[in-house]
Amino acid sequence: MVYEFDAEIKMLEGKMRWKVVYFPYSAKEVFHTNGRVPVQIVVDGHEFDHTLLPSKNGHYLVYNEFIRRAVPKELGDQLHVVLRKSEEQRTVELPDSIAQILEEHEILNVFQSQPDYIKREQINHIELAKKDETKNNRILALIRKLKDH
Repeated sequence: MVYEFDAEIKMLEGKMRWKVVYFPYSAKEVFHTNGRVPVQIVVDGHEFDHTLLPSKNGHYLVYNEFIRRAVPKELGDQLHVVLRKSEEQRTVELPDSIAQILEEHEILNVFQSQPDYIKREQINHIELAKKDETKNNRILALIRKLKDH
């Protein structure tokens, strides 16, 4: 089933300072869960794999850096969203360059033992860096974090 809606970019209430778009339907009713829902979305004509996340105010999509770069809008602006539940199994694509560095530091297995959403978040954080220096600093930070794990 496909859900199409317009929604305002809002701030998520609570500790996380994320810009989000709330799903205007009950995830419990339409997806039969109160938990995370893997989805495929089209935002103003741009496609993304994403996840509906639960909150006390209903499920939401994070207006993340990937979406923002494709659809440069701000808090309070409207987005047009077409959403459907993703049925296929998702995998985390670890770039060879990062895998090699983690292997050299003997922490690839620690990285791989994390939940997929954490791995995806860590890889995205590195990949979104605009400068090589920033990317390298983020890789070093990940290495330190995984060694402390």
